[in-house]
Amino acid sequence: MKNLKNIMLLKFYFLASILILLSACSNDDGGSSGTLAVTGISKSVIDDPLIEGDRQVDVPTDVINAGNTYIIRGSGFATLKSISFNGLESAFNPTFVTDNAIVISVDQKTPYYNEMDELKIVTNIGTLIYNVKIRPPFPNINGFPINPNPGDIITITGEYFLRPVVNFGTTTVEPISSTLTEITVQVPNDIQYKNLSITNVSGTTVASQSFGSAIYDDAYTSIKAYDGLWNAADGYNVAYDKDAKQGTKSIQWKAGGWNGLYVGIDKTKVDMTKYKGIRISLKGEKTGTANMIVNGNYGATFSLAFKTDWTYIEVPFSAVGNPTEITEITFQESGNFGGNTILIDDFGFVLK
Repeated sequence: MKNLKNIMLLKFYFLASILILLSACSNDDGGSSGTLAVTGISKSVIDDPLIEGDRQVDVPTDVINAGNTYIIRGSGFATLKSISFNGLESAFNPTFVTDNAIVISVDQKTPYYNEMDELKIVTNIGTLIYNVKIRPPFPNINGFPINPNPGDIITITGEYFLRPVVNFGTTTVEPISSTLTEITVQVPNDIQYKNLSITNVSGTTVASQSFGSAIYDDAYTSIKAYDGLWNAADGYNVAYDKDAKQGTKSIQWKAGGWNGLYVGIDKTKVDMTKYKGIRISLKGEKTGTANMIVNGNYGATFSLAFKTDWTYIEVPFSAVGNPTEITEITFQESGNFGGNTILIDDFGFVLK
């Protein structure tokens, strides 16, 4: 299976296509051509995550998928006031509008079921209704058991599971049941170091976590050997069910200033040749930081900066001393303001 997209490269292609587009479609006098018309629509980037080397930019299309970015070509757009799809307006950046082109990210909440398949453009020179097929966003995977056993019946939660196709690596599994937000499947054999992917009528989404890589996933997994606190007075709830990044639970740590939380790792269950780093999602009652120390190597401490909403962080092994094996991961509150309540989730390893 193809590795997950390189986000920076994707942004480069997207921005490069916009710059070329705006240069080609610029109107020197800044005004309108006087004729409001749509002559074509292109998707800014097409990249199937299951196929290596297939990325294309500025690809003509007759289908709009909510949550994606498109280039609308035509004339009379210079005084754009609003743009909507099936009656819901999408916010636009005037910098990405010329008289001959609009670059627009279609709102993910755009209605698509039993709707009129309608694009509406309003400018100072008039209103244009243009018929184009409006379809749902790509699947959104919110949670699934990351370390399941073959034969387990598991539930995958998310959104936009419209006629879903479920793959464990390259193995396609028929859903036992499915709704728009939940899929129940039986786990096949040979899933270790592979990724879950779901395809709906619009496209494919690949989960960022590989099977077998979780240290914590709604509960500590068998990769954990032991865990504890430097100061037992800190609050420590390993099944906090009020907020989670992945799945339904997270770790809530009411950390005193500069206190620590440690997690021992069963090194016999981690093949370091398969992984390149450690992943973790953090959320604080206050914006703050926490130090990560691997195997007690304080000379290679890594600072984790997080906000009051979930912050996903990948820490390459090279940033924590290039360990050849991992026996313990320690977190030290380091906000320097007397402590913080920190939520920890989606804690595990990152596949190469």
